[in-house]
Amino acid sequence: MLKNKKILITGGSGLLAVNWAISIRDKHEVTLLLHQRKISLRGVKTDVAALNSLDDCMAAVEKYQPNIIIHAAGLTSIEECESNPNLAQKVNATLAKNMAIACSNQGVKLVHISTDHLFLGDQEFSTEESATNPVNNYAKSKLLGEQQVLENCKDALIIRTNFYSWGTKYRQSFSDLILNKLKNNQQVDLFSDVFFTPILIDELSKITHQLIDTNTIGVFNIVSSERVSKYEFGIKLANCFNLDVGLINTVSIDDKPNLVKRPKDMSLSNTKLCQTLNCEIATLDEQLQILKGQEDKSATNQVVLDIIPYGKHYIDEDDIQAVVNVLKYGMLTQGPKVSEFESRIADYVGVKYAVAVSNGTAALHLACMALELGNGDEVITTPNTFVATSNSILYVGAKPVFVDIDPKTLNIDVERIEDTIKISKNIKAIFPVHFAGLPCDMKQIKKLADKYNLAVVEDAAHALGATYNNGNKVGNCEYADMTCFSFHPVKGIAAGEGGMITTNDFDIYRKLTLLRSHGITKGNFEFPGVSRPDNSLVNKDAALEAGELKRWYYEMQSLGFNYRITDIQSALAISQMGKIDLFLNARRSMVRVYDKAFKDIPNITPLQAHGRDNSSHHIYVVSIVFDKIGMTRHQFMEKLAEQGVGSQVHYIPVVSQPYYQELGYKIQQYSITDTYYQSTLSIPLYYGLSDVDQRLVISSIRKLLGK
Repeated sequence: MLKNKKILITGGSGLLAVNWAISIRDKHEVTLLLHQRKISLRGVKTDVAALNSLDDCMAAVEKYQPNIIIHAAGLTSIEECESNPNLAQKVNATLAKNMAIACSNQGVKLVHISTDHLFLGDQEFSTEESATNPVNNYAKSKLLGEQQVLENCKDALIIRTNFYSWGTKYRQSFSDLILNKLKNNQQVDLFSDVFFTPILIDELSKITHQLIDTNTIGVFNIVSSERVSKYEFGIKLANCFNLDVGLINTVSIDDKPNLVKRPKDMSLSNTKLCQTLNCEIATLDEQLQILKGQEDKSATNQVVLDIIPYGKHYIDEDDIQAVVNVLKYGMLTQGPKVSEFESRIADYVGVKYAVAVSNGTAALHLACMALELGNGDEVITTPNTFVATSNSILYVGAKPVFVDIDPKTLNIDVERIEDTIKISKNIKAIFPVHFAGLPCDMKQIKKLADKYNLAVVEDAAHALGATYNNGNKVGNCEYADMTCFSFHPVKGIAAGEGGMITTNDFDIYRKLTLLRSHGITKGNFEFPGVSRPDNSLVNKDAALEAGELKRWYYEMQSLGFNYRITDIQSALAISQMGKIDLFLNARRSMVRVYDKAFKDIPNITPLQAHGRDNSSHHIYVVSIVFDKIGMTRHQFMEKLAEQGVGSQVHYIPVVSQPYYQELGYKIQQYSITDTYYQSTLSIPLYYGLSDVDQRLVISSIRKLLGK
């Protein structure tokens, strides 16, 4: 079907915009212009754009080339407008002015959505010519917006209205509020002394487009013909949906002295409109029947809120092309890209050897095998980690011995390690975890390891690009026998799945290369810069002919695994490594924004703040006093999600998992970890998180905190 016109609607995630878009999308090409909250709606384009300046507005009009702009963006919270008049004027007046200038300059029809709050509220059915007398900052800023539009866009159409329709999952409408309470058998208090002339958005949209089609300009009231109180509207709504009207109570606005002052009578006259179009507006009862008929296909069920994730990979065209090149021209596995990836990591962190494997868990498992850990052996690690760390110890039959964390670093408490070594009988290794990208005190851990002849394996799944206090990169193994990295999509770089083990020990390196591939050698052992015969061949008579290695020969020398990474994954990771500094710098910049935004805000504390210079900032964790803000963490996360903000918890303590509880571990033995877990929350942090999205994260959290 050929679309009639290109229509751009600002304030795209709002109640008016989404319902307007639904009502016209079959006839017109509609784009919803979003400010912060990202949504998806079938048959409608959506895009995020800043409209903070005249240049921004001009750019938006130029980019989308619309025939019509429905300017529905505005700050509609009366309380927020009253407490922040500068913001109210910026959004409701200055933005309207800029949009009017942009439309006028580029010949675009502007429909500006105003309000019915512009009057003192002491008369019925105010007309377009009635004297305005705004009683609060919301109304004042909206009136100023009207004036700016009229002055700067002579052909604009200004709509004064009060609309209702189905809301969205992230924002209830007035009618939603009433219906939801009645459906749950809850009492509803509605004002019997506040009057308005509400109109269904479908009717509002239809009438407005009729005015547009007749090239009408100026101010028009588009409202119902019936003046009703909020209470009477609720009764009509309840009757239409066959709900219990007895649950609706009448109250007076005079009994709500804490409300910002509002006009009691906001009813508008639609006489001018009806005369201009020679039409009649559908009755309120007819409109409510339409509303009822829309229930199954309402905006509530159609608008999908796009959640900002806590973490996300970034892929550009270079990454895609790197993978395509392997698919077209290279070996898919066991090819040159694997060794190239290993060399790239080794050079980056400053280590002799690197062994690429299928994932970070495989890296940890092979590290345990290379150390020949087994039954009866014990390994110290932290309960504040993903289960893969300690699981890898269990895989080889050894026993994890957990040491509580330092409340400042959230890493293993180095001061407690030595006591644990003395108490436990068979400690063979320490597996410190660089939680959230902040390196542990590896110098002190190495000192203890040397004192008690223990191996050290760093779990650096979070820490690619992090540095020790001396400025060297995590993974150079100056303090460890091995370091293990992960390249899961939310990590520092993405390989899809992938892991890496770094080491400076040649014997460990050789073991790792065998163990990742079934324990098999083909007789030639290669490592960076060197290719030589493998003198460890067991069956030399079977392997050699006339002193030369048989071309097909291989032998399995130990029980290994298929933990190989592919060339496809390696190609992606190599390309990603070209952007590692870009990724790290962006994360550091975003962390500074968060730190500043939450500084001195009650009931929230950014964690690991002392280690910003060394951390790779894999995740951004805060501590929230949920008891003091009157909601649980689950409720807090749910409310964030309703605003389009994702969050996560890192981690449920390993010792709290049912499997570990069956092994005899108890969270009560790790009080610092438990305290941390009860209050922690991870909020979005990743390369590609836009300034707009980060502002939404911050504003949503501050709002829930009462700020």
